[in-house]
Amino acid sequence: MKDDSASYFESQEFAELLHNYEEMISEGNSVYFDSSDLVNLAEYYSINGEPDKSDAVIEYGLNLHPCNSDILISKAGLLLMRGQNAEARVISESINDIDNQELAYLRGELEFADGKIDLAEHWFNIALNMSDNDPGMLNDIIVKYMDGRRYDLCQKWLDRALIISPDSRNFIELQADLYFDTGQTEAAIEWYNHLLDEFAYDTYYWEQLGRIWYEREDYTQAMECFEYIEAIDPEYKPARMMEASCRLQMEQWEEAYLIYKELLEDDPSSSTLLYYCGRCLFELEDYENALPYLLKTYEEMDEEATRDMYVELYLLLASSAYRLGNKEDALAWLNEGLDLDPNDTELLNLAAKLISGNKNDISEKSENNINDL
Repeated sequence: MKDDSASYFESQEFAELLHNYEEMISEGNSVYFDSSDLVNLAEYYSINGEPDKSDAVIEYGLNLHPCNSDILISKAGLLLMRGQNAEARVISESINDIDNQELAYLRGELEFADGKIDLAEHWFNIALNMSDNDPGMLNDIIVKYMDGRRYDLCQKWLDRALIISPDSRNFIELQADLYFDTGQTEAAIEWYNHLLDEFAYDTYYWEQLGRIWYEREDYTQAMECFEYIEAIDPEYKPARMMEASCRLQMEQWEEAYLIYKELLEDDPSSSTLLYYCGRCLFELEDYENALPYLLKTYEEMDEEATRDMYVELYLLLASSAYRLGNKEDALAWLNEGLDLDPNDTELLNLAAKLISGNKNDISEKSENNINDL
């Protein structure tokens, strides 16, 4: 799902606002800003992972506009995002502005966060009625339910939105995303294609389609989607990575290797890219050039790597060393893998080739497993 607020934050208008505010901070001055501008600045810092700056904007805003409803609502919303529900509720209940639709929406958010769905629906309905069925308010409610994985309620509100605005690109996109998130892939494909009929250069829709085809293991169609993205935006690296994944699945080892190698130039310490470069060369039986990539992968693996990832790497290292005639290194990597998974069939098959005359080099448990093959 795309972030609709990003378009405003990328605008020249907001760039000037941000510049003026940050210039004020750097010079230690005090400048007047509208409450709505300060709310936007606080949201910008929040979504960019700068909560201290976001809080500073709110406090500055309350100094300029004491008890301003919009700023207090923004403060409560930011607290709610951080899981500080009780503090957010105290602020919301302190605001005496019964005709404020954003306050009604905030109260709906609070009830939803506390699992009180009926009350959340009550406040969301009030907020929508106050807004005179404003599409923006409908969007906020739908996205809130989608983020909370209440897809049933999300669909209910989307049905309502599409009756009010049947041609709305935003609501059509949200419906496509909902189908995607709930695994209704046939419907998702239909709705994304409908969007592409009119917005053929929107890479988001191509990417969503590509992911659907990839999950369906239709790598040819998936690759076509990612190639479209690359044609539209050559700098978009995730599409290039996904194209390489498609080629890997299709066993187009050389083509995949060239893409991974290209991506590795921009991120030379990526264990993922190093691994796939080595894997592709291994499949091409270029063991001599595969081995340095695999050794570098081992050096760069971080603590988030799973046991299965290590077992797979040890197998490739052992197999490469074995094929290059380096039996000692092959045995060393093999034992590393068998220590993690003594029952891995591929490791045991390789061990069976190496065990002859070297039984002391393989653990007793692994030898027993080999004999059971």
